[in-house]
Amino acid sequence: MDMHYLPVFIVCFLASLLGPLCGIGGGVIIKPVVDAMNVMSVSTVSFLSSMSVLIMSLSTLAQNAASKQSDIDARAMAPIAISSAVGGVIGKMVFNQLSAVFPNAELVGAVQAAVLIALSLLVLVYTLNKARIQSLELKSVAAQAVIGFCAGACWSFLGIGGGPFNLAILVFFFSMESKPAAQASLFIIAFSQTASLIYTLVTGSVPEFVPLVLAGMALMAILGSVVGRKLLRHMDSAAVDRLYVFAIVLIMIICTYNLVRFTVL
Repeated sequence: MDMHYLPVFIVCFLASLLGPLCGIGGGVIIKPVVDAMNVMSVSTVSFLSSMSVLIMSLSTLAQNAASKQSDIDARAMAPIAISSAVGGVIGKMVFNQLSAVFPNAELVGAVQAAVLIALSLLVLVYTLNKARIQSLELKSVAAQAVIGFCAGACWSFLGIGGGPFNLAILVFFFSMESKPAAQASLFIIAFSQTASLIYTLVTGSVPEFVPLVLAGMALMAILGSVVGRKLLRHMDSAAVDRLYVFAIVLIMIICTYNLVRFTVL
């Protein structure tokens, strides 16, 4: 395996730290950064990024359950998680159709980067002003299902897992605190990414990839989840919020670079 994949593994590890810390799946960092490295196709990056996010989320949830540190109310979160999984499949279908209609991979990457910039800016503005914004507390199963479906479809299309945006959604629509919302975000991510993976396998749309690269990214995702949980013990909600804002700004910078790069190409 070429050594130029080593930076990919490092990025995967660092991005996976954000899962336990602030509910960010990591794909929102992995996807645009690896895109910028230009070491594999856009579709391959989306697939491997989604796999890393799934493995990290399952690893973190398993560790929380084993240590009895889980704050997730599975029954309450089920409507959002299940509808997010359905939305994830729809999002994958839209991505595949878009890729077929526009075979130019750079154009697809540019669309993804532009959407990520817009969403990141919206979430950043909300996060910085959430103390002055009245949050909601939706209890209707129908409303929860609609929100979960729309979120899952969008995150799957973007190939990012949706963590940073899930966190803002949970805080605004369901009045959750940052740390419990981070765990709930991973719960939702696990459902949506599992459904997306099943769809990819059933439809035979798995892109070409180097198996050792997938193995390396999976290992880094697990390691990141372990280290991230250890770091979380020393952080309060305020520290989680600061890290969250930093991650959103970083995402915007990376996506802006990618948008320019894809557009120029």
